[in-house]
Amino acid sequence: MQGEAMVMMLLAACICHSWSYKVPNVRVKLLEDGFRVAIPDETGVKSVAFNVNRNRNFTSFAQGEFSMQVRSPKDGLWMHDFLHNELRAHDTLYIWTSVQHERAIFRDISEPKQVCQLSGSSILEGCSFSVGKPLPATDQTAETATTPVTTSTTTTLAPCEPSLTEVSPVRSTSICKGQLIFEEHFEQLNESRWLHEVRAPLDTNDAEFVLYDGKASIQHGNLVIKPRLWSDYRPDLKVSSASLDLAERCSGTHNRQKECVLHTSGPIIMPPVVVPRLSTKESFAFKYGRIEIRAKLPKGDWLMPLLLLEPLMEWYGQTGYESGQLRIAFARGNTQLRQPHGKILDGRILYGGAVLSTEAAQREDFMVNQRRNEHYGNEFHVYGLEWSSEHLQFTVNGQPYGELLSGFVESDINPRWRRGGPMAPFDRLFYITLGISVGGFGDFVDNLRTASYAKPWTNKHPQARLHFWQEQNKWLPTWEHPELLVDYVRVYAI
Repeated sequence: MQGEAMVMMLLAACICHSWSYKVPNVRVKLLEDGFRVAIPDETGVKSVAFNVNRNRNFTSFAQGEFSMQVRSPKDGLWMHDFLHNELRAHDTLYIWTSVQHERAIFRDISEPKQVCQLSGSSILEGCSFSVGKPLPATDQTAETATTPVTTSTTTTLAPCEPSLTEVSPVRSTSICKGQLIFEEHFEQLNESRWLHEVRAPLDTNDAEFVLYDGKASIQHGNLVIKPRLWSDYRPDLKVSSASLDLAERCSGTHNRQKECVLHTSGPIIMPPVVVPRLSTKESFAFKYGRIEIRAKLPKGDWLMPLLLLEPLMEWYGQTGYESGQLRIAFARGNTQLRQPHGKILDGRILYGGAVLSTEAAQREDFMVNQRRNEHYGNEFHVYGLEWSSEHLQFTVNGQPYGELLSGFVESDINPRWRRGGPMAPFDRLFYITLGISVGGFGDFVDNLRTASYAKPWTNKHPQARLHFWQEQNKWLPTWEHPELLVDYVRVYAI
């Protein structure tokens, strides 16, 4: 009932983007049998809803593990006591707050709170006896808090140069510059780390011709992401006449009716291609750092590798890349692809950059590129991105080939970016995504031509997906190796 009340509150009022009111940072206090959350009362505040997760990121403004709507202040505070909820010394609390101010709703997410750093009269076992000062313990110590801490041995540690990098979940120890903070070698597929998405892309100006579903595999120490045709995915359902409800498997969060329920209607067919898509959305995100991905890109007409950083919380908006997307690297799968005036766009051109618009014609406005004589999908390369508070630098095999400086705010694409810093919208936590897209409107401008045929669809045409599917006898034989192979992913602090 508590969650239902919160949802009703959100639905009952508009979400306002005026900056006349700012949600205060939530104060958290330890109690004998739980914890208290509170924000100060201000003129115009009508009600407040708190949402709290324990040791789990919020990836959208969804109901938390603990949630409560408060309808009146007390002693100058809007607060609630979550009782009978035992916290542990190594727990981290993630909190977002919804405030009705006058007739508008304002939402904000607070900085994560480490339990041992909370104030209050209660001291948890495993935390120090000085409130607000956690034990300088490793994760193993925190998990075995009853073990006495030995201080008789002195160890000389290398000096730690403070890092600008932030991670989520928050770590109990400091992050040092140059430190390896994430590593995956794909000896096996760790599904507690990598979330498989199950959803259809939203019907927008950027929609790909795919359904994201299925599991990636591990072969010879590589992650294998392989597209397959609809007929292989659901041979019992015709691509031109079917209905599919992904139900509870669906991971869509923006518009579940469109992302989770698919219907054919006239020229509207099912997604012709189905492909796995993985992310660290629920396990790891970072702000500022250096990421390296050793991968072999797919080869085949209209294939597009996805080596991405995506926003953990869509702080600046939820549509049209308002909160940004970072493409670590991509090269189109086509072995030959040109515009009418001769410009080459095929797999011999490597790109990296920021995606800030759904329009294909504007896709390269914030991209850097490098051309070579061979298709980038012929062999493995190490694709890198260094992301700081001042620039984005793109590398291949350790060699820089392009840089984007801060200044996205000045483009006036999204006025909300002015709320952030110079790198907005790239001044928030982002998570890692690996996958493949096929066709669509955002990555292939119109009037392209391969060595033997013209691009088989027109962007934004209502029958674009159908026209693509009808020409499979031309593009399917070119899928020489349509798989994306990933050897490793590493993230370093900067």
